[in-house]
Amino acid sequence: MATTVTGDGYTLWYEAQGEGPGIVFPSRMRVEHSALASALAAHGYRVVRYKPRQVVGAMEAEDEAGGPWDPTVWSTYPLDLEIADLHTVADAAGVGDFVLAGYSGMAALAGFLAPATDRAAGLMIGGFPLLSDYGYWLGYVEGARTAFLQAGRQDKADEQHLGVLLYRQWAERDDIPALRALKGPKILWYGSRDSEPECRMYDYTGGSAIARRIAEHTEQLRRAGFEIIEIEGLDHIAGLATTDVIAPRLSAALTAAGW
Repeated sequence: MATTVTGDGYTLWYEAQGEGPGIVFPSRMRVEHSALASALAAHGYRVVRYKPRQVVGAMEAEDEAGGPWDPTVWSTYPLDLEIADLHTVADAAGVGDFVLAGYSGMAALAGFLAPATDRAAGLMIGGFPLLSDYGYWLGYVEGARTAFLQAGRQDKADEQHLGVLLYRQWAERDDIPALRALKGPKILWYGSRDSEPECRMYDYTGGSAIARRIAEHTEQLRRAGFEIIEIEGLDHIAGLATTDVIAPRLSAALTAAGW
């Protein structure tokens, strides 16, 4: 485990392993993406995982990470701050340009951030329907925030605040030109059963119809330069957890794209 301090004094946790071209995963928990990161590092990449400040302390207790920070003071998404944090971690880990990566909720964050940093050479995300209807996801996080408020859980409602701002802003953006301009790998992977009735998280993710939304936008994604990897039989959990299946496919796609 390592930490680095941002320009405004916030301490961020990160972990780096392997040597080679850089891949950076924002992660909600210290275990998230860890098996995939290790597998990709073994394939010859410098893989960095870090916790963006918006999730520090939200899903697990922290020890050294943290600092003064109130997400609710923002009325628009603090994109410049988020990018500065990302660059601080990359610098600390000895990474120059990188492929920004993530799965599920962190795939959404990676997809949102990639067009905003000139250090993101590429984008590699799984389990999230990029270029799909961001209005759905805005409704999802707004609904969660309202539910927490009604339950008297202001602390949990505050954790949804930046998500609301992110999807409001994202719904107004046209990212296709910026995504097309990325010179490095552009990869989107998903399991064919993601958010289908047989998915183990169907009660939680069913309405999101992730596999179907990705399939519906496959041609649009390909026109933006993405390689789409559908892995037959995997649901939302297995789409990240089945590392022995996923890592070789991603490594091959990264190599084919010159990374």
